[in-house]
Amino acid sequence: MLCFLGLGRWVSAGTSVPVRAELLVALGGDDGARVRKVAALVQGGFAPTVLITGLDGSPADTRRQYLEWRARVLIEAGVPPERIVFEGTANNSYQEAVATLALMRARGWRTVLVVSDPPHMRRLDWVWGTVFAGSGLSYRLVAGEPVWWDADRWWSNERSGQFVLTEVIKLGYYVVKY
Repeated sequence: MLCFLGLGRWVSAGTSVPVRAELLVALGGDDGARVRKVAALVQGGFAPTVLITGLDGSPADTRRQYLEWRARVLIEAGVPPERIVFEGTANNSYQEAVATLALMRARGWRTVLVVSDPPHMRRLDWVWGTVFAGSGLSYRLVAGEPVWWDADRWWSNERSGQFVLTEVIKLGYYVVKY
C-alpha cells in the first residue's frame, strides 16, 4: 500500500532547481502551467531563448495553432517574439528530446532547461538521459506548477491519478522500445 501511495513522489523524482542555460523548452501536453513556468524562468534570467514543442499526435492542420497559443502566453508575459522557436514535428517525449538535441547542436547551445508537469519527470529523466548520453550537452528538468498536482495525494484527483498511472505504463513502454 505504501508503494502505491508513494507513486506520486516516485514519478515526480528527477526535477531540479533551475540554473542559467541557453535554452528553455516548454514540452507539449501543456494546459498552460508549463508555458507559464517557462515565462517566469525567462523573466528570472534563466535562459534567453524558448523552444515550444510537442504536438501530441494532433492533426497536421491544427499543429500550428497548438504551438501559437502557447507562444501568445509567453509574449503576453513579456517574452520577445524573436526569442521563441517552434518545433513542429515531435509527437512524443522521445521525439521532443531528439529534436531539441538536434537544434542545440545546430545552434551551438550546450545547456537546456526542460519544463513539464511534475508527474512527467521520472520518464523525462530516462528519455532525455538516453538521448543526451555521450552528446557532451546537458539538460536539467524543471517542474511546472499545475494546480491539480499533489504528489502526496495524487490518487485523490482524477487528472493526477490518470497522469501517474499513465506515466508508469509509458515509462515501461519507453524502456522496452528505446
